[in-house]
Amino acid sequence: MQPEPAGKLCLAFADTARAEDKYEELNGIGDLLQWATKAGVLLSADSGRLAKHYGGNRREAAADLARAVGVRDLLRSIFTGIANGRPLRDRDIAELNSALAQTPALLRVRAHSGAVGTQWDSAAEGLPQILFPVLADAVNLLASDRRERIRECSSTECTMLFVDESRNGSRRWCDMNVCGNRMKARRHYARTRKG
Repeated sequence: MQPEPAGKLCLAFADTARAEDKYEELNGIGDLLQWATKAGVLLSADSGRLAKHYGGNRREAAADLARAVGVRDLLRSIFTGIANGRPLRDRDIAELNSALAQTPALLRVRAHSGAVGTQWDSAAEGLPQILFPVLADAVNLLASDRRERIRECSSTECTMLFVDESRNGSRRWCDMNVCGNRMKARRHYARTRKG
């Protein structure tokens, strides 16, 4: 299995909240576990085990959710800034490094179809198991030339982030079938109303 290009996981995590439309996907630890399972970060069995653990440790659940939301908000701030042409700040890099330090990882050798490669895995269970792949993806995106292609949806009702993979770098909407069509329909309606 080929890994997803950098930017898919970390931007999806950053998009779990959007201030402009007051959208919040992570209202409880169960929401975080559900997101991580859906995103392929956790196996269903791990998610169930963690849900049971957090169910008996409400204080830890609240603290871990707050920490995850803090990392999410940091990533949202960094990538929104880049999408809007602002340089990466030293403070953001320091906060990102601090978050990485709290998610220990192990470098492992993997053999797959006769090829040998390396893979970083979370060295801890629980929240670090969720945050490590998200943070690793963010670091890979920030360190790549794809960073220059981070965009924010041009729809007036959407602020989702994406990596513009179009050939000429002119993609404007997070999803042409949703935001793109909505904006085109509005422009068409405005033109026909004037005429």
